[in-house]
Amino acid sequence: MSADPWTAFLDWLTTVLVPDWGELIALLPYVLIATLVGPLLTLVALMWVWHLATRERGRVRRSEAQAAPASRGDDGVAVFPPNVPYCEEHALVYPPRARRCDIDHADLLVACPVDGTVRAADIQVCSTCGTRFDLGATARATVVSASGGPPQGGAAIA
Repeated sequence: MSADPWTAFLDWLTTVLVPDWGELIALLPYVLIATLVGPLLTLVALMWVWHLATRERGRVRRSEAQAAPASRGDDGVAVFPPNVPYCEEHALVYPPRARRCDIDHADLLVACPVDGTVRAADIQVCSTCGTRFDLGATARATVVSASGGPPQGGAAIA
Protein backbone atom coordinates (compact mmCIF):
# COMPACT_ATOMS: atom_id res chain seq x y z
CA MET A 1 0.00 0.00 0.00
CA SER A 2 1.34 3.41 -0.86
CA ALA A 3 1.34 6.29 1.53
CA ASP A 4 -0.26 9.53 0.86
CA PRO A 5 2.16 11.89 -0.99
CA TRP A 6 1.51 14.61 1.54
CA THR A 7 2.36 12.26 4.43
CA ALA A 8 5.54 11.15 2.65
CA PHE A 9 6.56 14.80 2.19
CA LEU A 10 5.90 15.56 5.88
CA ASP A 11 7.97 12.51 6.95
CA TRP A 12 10.85 13.72 4.81
CA LEU A 13 10.47 17.27 6.10
CA THR A 14 10.57 15.97 9.68
CA THR A 15 13.97 14.35 9.08
CA VAL A 16 15.28 17.67 7.78
CA LEU A 17 13.77 19.96 10.41
CA VAL A 18 14.12 17.75 13.48
CA PRO A 19 17.80 16.87 13.73
CA ASP A 20 19.34 13.68 15.01
CA TRP A 21 21.33 15.09 17.92
CA GLY A 22 23.70 12.11 18.08
CA GLU A 23 24.87 12.77 14.52
CA LEU A 24 25.21 16.50 15.16
CA ILE A 25 27.35 15.93 18.26
CA ALA A 26 29.55 13.59 16.21
CA LEU A 27 30.04 16.42 13.66
CA LEU A 28 31.07 18.95 16.35
CA PRO A 29 34.87 18.34 16.07
CA TYR A 30 34.73 18.89 12.31
CA VAL A 31 32.75 22.09 12.80
CA LEU A 32 35.32 23.34 15.34
CA ILE A 33 38.18 22.55 12.97
CA ALA A 34 36.45 24.27 10.07
CA THR A 35 35.45 27.38 12.03
CA LEU A 36 38.28 27.91 14.53
CA VAL A 37 41.45 25.94 13.85
CA GLY A 38 41.36 26.29 10.05
CA PRO A 39 41.31 30.11 10.01
CA LEU A 40 43.95 30.28 12.77
CA LEU A 41 46.29 28.01 10.82
CA THR A 42 45.65 30.09 7.71
CA LEU A 43 46.56 33.29 9.60
CA VAL A 44 49.74 31.69 10.96
CA ALA A 45 50.75 30.54 7.48
CA LEU A 46 50.06 33.99 5.99
CA MET A 47 52.07 35.73 8.75
CA TRP A 48 54.96 33.32 8.16
CA VAL A 49 54.94 34.05 4.42
CA TRP A 50 54.73 37.80 5.12
CA HIS A 51 57.68 37.58 7.53
CA LEU A 52 59.81 35.68 5.03
CA ALA A 53 58.96 38.18 2.29
CA THR A 54 59.64 41.35 4.29
CA ARG A 55 62.50 40.48 6.65
CA GLU A 56 65.76 42.36 6.32
CA ARG A 57 68.62 40.28 5.05
CA GLY A 58 72.29 41.07 4.70
CA ARG A 59 73.37 41.60 1.15
CA VAL A 60 76.51 39.95 -0.17
CA ARG A 61 78.29 41.54 -3.06
CA ARG A 62 81.55 40.52 -4.51
CA SER A 63 84.02 43.18 -5.48
CA GLU A 64 87.60 43.32 -6.49
CA ALA A 65 89.95 44.44 -3.74
CA GLN A 66 91.43 47.88 -4.30
CA ALA A 67 94.93 49.19 -3.86
CA ALA A 68 95.70 50.33 -0.32
CA PRO A 69 98.40 52.64 0.98
CA ALA A 70 101.44 50.82 2.32
CA SER A 71 102.23 51.05 6.00
CA ARG A 72 105.05 53.38 6.98
CA GLY A 73 108.02 52.53 9.15
CA ASP A 74 109.43 54.70 11.96
CA ASP A 75 111.57 56.54 9.43
CA GLY A 76 108.54 57.34 7.18
CA VAL A 77 109.59 54.92 4.41
CA ALA A 78 106.86 52.66 2.99
CA VAL A 79 107.09 49.03 4.20
CA PHE A 80 105.74 46.45 1.74
CA PRO A 81 104.64 42.96 2.85
CA PRO A 82 106.32 39.98 1.16
CA ASN A 83 104.66 38.13 -1.73
CA VAL A 84 102.13 40.94 -2.37
CA PRO A 85 102.30 43.19 -5.47
CA TYR A 86 103.15 46.81 -4.75
CA CYS A 87 104.03 50.07 -6.47
CA GLU A 88 107.10 51.57 -4.87
CA GLU A 89 106.70 54.99 -6.50
CA HIS A 90 103.16 55.57 -5.21
CA ALA A 91 103.54 53.48 -2.00
CA LEU A 92 100.46 51.36 -2.78
CA VAL A 93 99.88 47.68 -2.01
CA TYR A 94 97.73 45.92 -4.61
CA PRO A 95 95.53 42.80 -4.50
CA PRO A 96 97.27 39.53 -5.42
CA ARG A 97 96.16 39.38 -9.08
CA ALA A 98 97.22 42.93 -9.97
CA ARG A 99 100.18 43.27 -12.33
CA ARG A 100 100.21 46.99 -13.23
CA CYS A 101 99.89 50.21 -11.24
CA ASP A 102 96.49 51.90 -11.64
CA ILE A 103 98.05 55.37 -11.70
CA ASP A 104 100.89 55.17 -14.24
CA HIS A 105 100.49 51.55 -15.50
CA ALA A 106 104.02 50.62 -14.47
CA ASP A 107 104.86 46.99 -13.63
CA LEU A 108 104.27 46.11 -9.99
CA LEU A 109 106.98 44.58 -7.81
CA VAL A 110 106.87 41.63 -5.37
CA ALA A 111 109.29 40.83 -2.54
CA CYS A 112 110.15 37.14 -2.05
CA PRO A 113 109.09 35.99 1.44
CA VAL A 114 112.05 33.56 1.64
CA ASP A 115 115.03 35.78 0.86
CA GLY A 116 113.54 39.27 0.24
CA THR A 117 114.58 39.48 -3.44
CA VAL A 118 112.43 41.95 -5.35
CA ARG A 119 111.04 40.77 -8.70
CA ALA A 120 108.32 41.87 -11.13
CA ALA A 121 104.82 40.66 -10.29
CA ASP A 122 104.61 38.86 -13.66
CA ILE A 123 107.46 36.54 -12.66
CA GLN A 124 106.23 33.60 -10.57
CA VAL A 125 109.64 32.14 -9.64
CA CYS A 126 112.20 33.86 -7.44
CA SER A 127 115.47 34.21 -9.40
CA THR A 128 117.62 33.88 -6.26
CA CYS A 129 116.12 31.02 -4.26
CA GLY A 130 113.99 29.36 -6.99
CA THR A 131 110.81 29.36 -4.91
CA ARG A 132 107.62 29.34 -7.01
CA PHE A 133 104.77 31.57 -5.89
CA ASP A 134 101.22 31.68 -7.22
CA LEU A 135 99.92 35.18 -6.67
CA GLY A 136 96.17 35.65 -6.60
CA ALA A 137 94.91 32.50 -4.95
CA THR A 138 91.93 34.56 -3.80
CA ALA A 139 90.53 36.60 -6.66
CA ARG A 140 87.77 38.51 -4.91
CA ALA A 141 86.99 39.94 -1.55
CA THR A 142 83.56 39.29 -0.09
CA VAL A 143 81.90 42.33 1.39
CA VAL A 144 78.82 41.75 3.55
CA SER A 145 76.68 44.73 4.39
CA ALA A 146 73.51 44.81 6.43
CA SER A 147 70.95 47.42 5.58
CA GLY A 148 70.00 48.36 9.15
CA GLY A 149 73.07 47.80 11.26
CA PRO A 150 73.23 46.71 14.90
CA PRO A 151 70.90 48.23 17.48
CA GLN A 152 71.97 51.23 19.48
CA GLY A 153 74.29 50.50 22.37
CA GLY A 154 75.93 47.31 21.22
CA ALA A 155 76.29 44.54 18.72
CA ALA A 156 73.40 42.55 17.33
CA ILE A 157 72.48 39.34 19.11
CA ALA A 158 72.78 36.33 16.83
